[in-house]
Amino acid sequence: MEYVYGPVPSRRLGKSLGIDPLPSKTCNYQCIYCQLGKTTIFTNKRKNYCPKRDIIKEIDEVLTESEQDFDYLTLVGSGEPTLYKDLGELIRFAQKRTNKPICVITNGSLLSEKNVRDILFDVDLLLPTLDAGNTKTFRLINRPHPEINFDNLIRGFLEFKESFTKQFWIEVMLVRDVNDSKDELLQIKSFLDDIQPDRIDINVPIRPPVEIWVKKPKNTILKLLDEIFGDYKDINFPEMGIFGKFSSDFEKEFLSIIERHPMRQEQIIETFKTSINTESNILETLDILESKNIIQKNIYQGKIFWKLRN
Repeated sequence: MEYVYGPVPSRRLGKSLGIDPLPSKTCNYQCIYCQLGKTTIFTNKRKNYCPKRDIIKEIDEVLTESEQDFDYLTLVGSGEPTLYKDLGELIRFAQKRTNKPICVITNGSLLSEKNVRDILFDVDLLLPTLDAGNTKTFRLINRPHPEINFDNLIRGFLEFKESFTKQFWIEVMLVRDVNDSKDELLQIKSFLDDIQPDRIDINVPIRPPVEIWVKKPKNTILKLLDEIFGDYKDINFPEMGIFGKFSSDFEKEFLSIIERHPMRQEQIIETFKTSINTESNILETLDILESKNIIQKNIYQGKIFWKLRN
């Protein structure tokens, strides 16, 4: 499969079957904490970057053949999904093929555009990100496309939430010495009070970030978070469970997953180990792929991670 992957274990969504309608790292942000590496196609233009017919064909095949053992069908992947012009058609087709809830994970940058808001009104759950409470920090942490400005970002959140009747969860990614001071947190909380999301998820980098200087906040921030945010969800923990796969071809399935989702080494072994594909065989294949500069190994917070080489 080229566009459909998983299900992958998700800290927020349980088992998430992913749909990725974009070429790798097509985005209008260049976040300092991104787990996928540097943005390769930095654009704010909405168009059909991959053939719509091929994406729909894969969705149809997977939802016909599988037992639909997943909790959410999620449009996300390796870039910003709202950049895909006919995203609405993909959502509507998926809704005809499954009764499972549809989720879109987005940076929220295009919610200021009415046509994008109209598309997203059809989903069951929207998961946007708000990492800053002012323009300076927004540009520092998210490094947005020049056409995107902070005031329009906030306006888009407000206008969307005003009319959206389903679930709207906002994620806040905190980075040490960037947006984790009391002043920064209070500014973020002020906008969240205006937007009134159904849930606030506080996150920190748990996988190797694109910028090596990025660190998660010190543990002393927990008291500050309780003081400022009160009722929030702490998702500062690794996802648990094995990844779904569509075939027994280890190399093909593994590369398809890590294009969108870097994996811990123990996850790789747990997901792909069989009586034939032993742990030793898996580790040998990883070494070969690394020697060919196809994948790269990172050690982050004491864990070994593998992802596609940029």
